[in-house]
Amino acid sequence: MKTIGYLRVSTDKQDNNNQKQAVLEYANSKGLTNVQFMSEVISSGRKDRDIFKIIDSLGQDDNIITYELSRLARSMNELQSILVKARERKATIHAISHNLIIKNEGSDIQTQALIFALSISAQIERDMISTRTKNALAVRKAKGLPMGRPAGKSSLDSKAEDIAKYQAIGMNRTAIAKLISCNRQTLTNWLNARKQ
Repeated sequence: MKTIGYLRVSTDKQDNNNQKQAVLEYANSKGLTNVQFMSEVISSGRKDRDIFKIIDSLGQDDNIITYELSRLARSMNELQSILVKARERKATIHAISHNLIIKNEGSDIQTQALIFALSISAQIERDMISTRTKNALAVRKAKGLPMGRPAGKSSLDSKAEDIAKYQAIGMNRTAIAKLISCNRQTLTNWLNARKQ
């Protein structure tokens, strides 16, 4: 039996330490040991997500723990697909903030209703955020204000000192990217732009 703690943030500016701590505390409370952490930095628009590979790797009585269902899926259809795959693998999904344990033998009607309600509310919230963002950008554009990050600037610029320190002790790029909560390719691009 294995236990996977699944962490996801939407941008490399976000930190997943709070999710990780919550997963560890929950796993300890349920007697689930040797938690393997899998983390993704991925926005709602991307389709090539590691969560599907993770679900496919699960076996009977394995567990996947996530902070909330919206970390697993970005739409109701995607969530249903993940739940069906997990059930086929006879694995259990734990959603901490919802106090939900979705067992491999299927869910009762109350659990199914709660999953539906949570997933639709998450989708409505995402749609509202998207609308607000588009409206704010339209206002900026109408006012002639600059759009996006200033040219030549990177979100990693503020972490340059830490990156240099990690490089100095011989850490590889994958390890550094995990420590600074960013995608390895983002780090590689940043280093290449600075010829490091």
